[in-house]
Amino acid sequence: MTILAIPDSFKDSISSKEIISALRRGFKNLDPSIELIGCVGSDGGEGFLEAINFQVSAERIYHESLDPIGRSIEVEYLLDRSNRTAYIELAQAAGLERLSEQERNPMFTTTAGTGLQIMHAINKGAEKIYIGLGGSSTNDGGVGLASVLGFEFTDINGDRVLPIGNNLTHIHNIEGRFVSSEVKIFAVADVRNPLLGPQGASHTFAAQKGASVGEIHHLENGLSNLHQKVKSDLHKDDSDSPGSGAAGGAGYGLRVFLDAKLVSGIEFMLQLADIESIISEKKVDLIITGEGRLDQQSMQGKLIDGVLNIARPMGVPVMAICGQLSLEEQEYRKMGLAFATTIAGPEVPVLKSMTDAAHYIEEVTPKLLQQFNPQS
Repeated sequence: MTILAIPDSFKDSISSKEIISALRRGFKNLDPSIELIGCVGSDGGEGFLEAINFQVSAERIYHESLDPIGRSIEVEYLLDRSNRTAYIELAQAAGLERLSEQERNPMFTTTAGTGLQIMHAINKGAEKIYIGLGGSSTNDGGVGLASVLGFEFTDINGDRVLPIGNNLTHIHNIEGRFVSSEVKIFAVADVRNPLLGPQGASHTFAAQKGASVGEIHHLENGLSNLHQKVKSDLHKDDSDSPGSGAAGGAGYGLRVFLDAKLVSGIEFMLQLADIESIISEKKVDLIITGEGRLDQQSMQGKLIDGVLNIARPMGVPVMAICGQLSLEEQEYRKMGLAFATTIAGPEVPVLKSMTDAAHYIEEVTPKLLQQFNPQS
């Protein structure tokens, strides 16, 4: 029997690579003849670099940058010198995990550190740069990264505007151009939200980054002002493009300032791993995927959705493991999953299942095998 494991990381719990290792141990204990092939999954957010590094032979580049509130930090990205391609995770410099609970507020955070990473990769010879969007602490519309890469944002008095969410309403004029327009930029994301409106960056994501109701409205007004200035000064209009609202509007900023192409995180990762070839060449019998929480949103551009879209026409059953399951059996079966389960039973406290996730993933493998072979 051959199993293909393509899990996403469980946020604040366990990485994709560790999930694969735990599944491999569990199945080997049940039946040493089972072959488990692992593929680290990511939708462009958390675990993006890990997933890339699993598939591509690339060098880890460490350098100094700025965290979301301007402190000096060490960050990393991946550089494939042979293909002159760099892979950057926006959350490395602009991520929520860089800040304490008390520091989290998108009114005062910036993507400038990500801009420094892009510049560093360009100086290292990168001609193509893929930027994984997700896990951001920001709502600056990409103004922070653009301010590092050739653009100047000034207020009505002609003074430079500090590129944080709170100050977007002060932008009166935008000048400049991308310092390396010959470099191709790709924004990799799973979210399809536009920049503005009830489904936009501020109203959808700012609260979980620490913004109050009043601050959310201010941030929305700031992004709206930015959009108007981009239209008048740069003659570009991309606010409605799916994915513009990703990472606090960084998806929008990457498009209008760096001419980035927005690509689906799932499609990008699955193509990079060449999943279809693995399934056919290895004669895969079962695919196991998973994420921290399995709910209706799991079918909206998430990893599980992408895996099902590949597996369905190839006739390979897909099962999912998760930390929390918010779907009834008929709901997940309607999605196309053969089976879905939490890694631990309801008697196990959530915190314990998160802390000891590897153990519980090993323990759940008999249930998965039983569902695949109900007569065994």
